[in-house]
Amino acid sequence: MIRTFLEWPVRKQLKDEPTILNRARIKVLSYALHLKILTTALLLIFYILENYQLQAIRSGILLGIILIYYVAISTGYQWRKAVHAAMLIYLVIIGTNLYFFQNGFDLVTLQYVVIISVAAFYGLGNRWGIIYSTIAIVPFILFVLLGHHLGAYISWGPEGSGRITISILMFQNFTMLVLINYFFFSSFYDTISDLDARTGELRHSLVNLEESRRKLETEYVHQKHLIASISHDIKSPLRFLMTTTGRLARNHPDLSTVRAISQSSYRLYHFMKNLLEYTEFRYKNAGVQFTYLDVNEMVAQKFAIFIQDAEVNANRFVNAVPPGVIVKNNQQLVGIILHNLIDNANKATNGGTISVTHEDHRGELHLIVNDTGPGMDASVRDWINSDSRELPGSGNAAQNFGMGLLIVKEISTLIRARLLAEPNSPTGTSVHIIFAK
Repeated sequence: MIRTFLEWPVRKQLKDEPTILNRARIKVLSYALHLKILTTALLLIFYILENYQLQAIRSGILLGIILIYYVAISTGYQWRKAVHAAMLIYLVIIGTNLYFFQNGFDLVTLQYVVIISVAAFYGLGNRWGIIYSTIAIVPFILFVLLGHHLGAYISWGPEGSGRITISILMFQNFTMLVLINYFFFSSFYDTISDLDARTGELRHSLVNLEESRRKLETEYVHQKHLIASISHDIKSPLRFLMTTTGRLARNHPDLSTVRAISQSSYRLYHFMKNLLEYTEFRYKNAGVQFTYLDVNEMVAQKFAIFIQDAEVNANRFVNAVPPGVIVKNNQQLVGIILHNLIDNANKATNGGTISVTHEDHRGELHLIVNDTGPGMDASVRDWINSDSRELPGSGNAAQNFGMGLLIVKEISTLIRARLLAEPNSPTGTSVHIIFAK
């Protein structure tokens, strides 16, 4: 209850302040303000009782200033500005004590210098601490340089003050120093405790991360062994199956079942081959190495792979990229993209044409795979043209084009190329691989 009352004037400032140190500064300001109101009111009473009119008037004026200050703080006055204002009030007290009302200095006035220095350093930081400490000590230096007599000893308090008023002044200044040290050292201890707790959490997190790293290394080794196993135990039998069924399909063209098995094994083998090449590349290469590629030659190599499949679908391949068209990129990854796009175009087209053309723009080179099939599903086309890497969630097109196009989309980011799918004229689809020059 008492704490709530003492912190009431700065409730708005505390509400908006998240840092521990600044909250300590705000609390010191509020507690010191209540202390100043109490002690100044007591000084006013005892100065009147001691019949010391001059100091009673000064105490009355100071009490009025403090009450105005209290109202300003309560309405949300910015706490840093409030600390600056408090420093200025103390400086005025020092100056008036030395030169106007007492014509000398005493222990109480010297205490104000200590309070200003400590409060400025703790409340406003090193720069303002040095500034206010220097300003506070200058009046004493000038007092001596101007030839004022110091006397054999320094008095306890202002001239004419009784024991009670001097005791109140001493108590006020001493309590102020205790408040400052108490709250700031509490904030420092809280900060250190918080840092210790976070350090413990970080150590625990580092232990978990180290354990995760070891698991990832184990998984990485496992994945490499798995890839090697797939290459040896699956890819080789698939190649044999593809070759054998292809020979059977050529020798017995009237057997539709053999022809279907041949096509399926052919597609499965090349899909597995591309997937393994891409996976091996991601595991073995730290970066993508670029070389100069002859696009016409690469397209011809890919068409040669699908020539038998094209004959089954009664399709015609057209390599419309003239010799001499060069692009600087990664041969393996560009080859995987071309392979998948030509394969998709060939699967989607029957009795049509699959052509590869190019467009040479000022800052870009477009390599375009065209088909005359029924056209690509709009959702898949929009997905290709977007930045999303997740496949469309519904539709047969997503199932038909899913994995191959997912690999294509992933690889395009590695080789710094863009994809653009659009309807072909009069029918079919055109997919652009856009290389920046």
